[in-house]
Amino acid sequence: MKRSSHIFEKICTIENIHLAFYKAAKQKRTSKSYLTFRTNCEQKLNEVRCSLSQGTYTPGAYKTITITDPKQRIISIAPFSDRIVHHAIMNVLEPLFERQMICHTYACRKHKGTHRAARYAFQKAHGSEWFLKLDVKKYFDSISHEVLKRHLFRIIKCERTLALLCTIIDSYTAPLSADSSDACTRGLPIGNLTSQFFANLYLSPLDHFVVEKLHPNGYVRYMDDMILFFASREAAKNALCAIECFCATVLNLQFNAPTVAQTKCGIPFLGWRILPHRVALLQKTKRRMKRTLHRIQTDWERGTISDDTAFMKAMCVTSCRKIQTV
Repeated sequence: MKRSSHIFEKICTIENIHLAFYKAAKQKRTSKSYLTFRTNCEQKLNEVRCSLSQGTYTPGAYKTITITDPKQRIISIAPFSDRIVHHAIMNVLEPLFERQMICHTYACRKHKGTHRAARYAFQKAHGSEWFLKLDVKKYFDSISHEVLKRHLFRIIKCERTLALLCTIIDSYTAPLSADSSDACTRGLPIGNLTSQFFANLYLSPLDHFVVEKLHPNGYVRYMDDMILFFASREAAKNALCAIECFCATVLNLQFNAPTVAQTKCGIPFLGWRILPHRVALLQKTKRRMKRTLHRIQTDWERGTISDDTAFMKAMCVTSCRKIQTV
């Protein structure tokens, strides 16, 4: 594979830094971090550009918050200037990462997303009797820095770009669990733009292994959620053994308890239950929608949001779960 070079100069152009600023500011124009940065904006953007081009850029400290919906996660929020750097990097690297992906991986990609992933899964469920469902145990915290860097070195040869990427990767280390004896450095911060793309890229070798070596009836992945379709239970079991071996030896990952079952039982995937002849919302998805709509109504009644804002939020909640299956 031909590796890409001369990337760093594109990242550091003033045009790219300005584009990154506007992307980082999107939907953040009332935040304190944006308003603070906006003071002497041009000077600060020039400082960001100079720190990159001179090799003195150092990521700032993360601010962490905990969310509990749909499940408990620790979100790491980088300083606004760092978010500009992340956007500047991905403005240039996203097309390169895209070339590594197979067609049916749907996270963090233009013209993909959850609806397209669920529609494809529905199409394959209609013609397959068995499925294998997998998800990685504590995925973002389990990503090996060494394995990720090795993959980046395989596709990029621009040394200054690689040094910058390594600086960002090494700016975060997941806390070790009490039962962990693994000495290697792991973890990407949930919340970074770069983390989303790194995490999606990390499983690209598995995508190629599944499609090119195992040949399932169908395969779909949304970040670390994977479904494979087979004609028989034996084929699904054999694929599970091969995938677990590949992930343990090549990617240094472990799975949560896998599911091997018939498609007629329904496949829980991205908030839906996918059946051979229809797609329905999961009960937990319905409950989460009701809670969100209740919060919107409460905010509207208190006057903290306008009529138009309440209407748009409610429409977003109710429409985002609809999916066309025909």
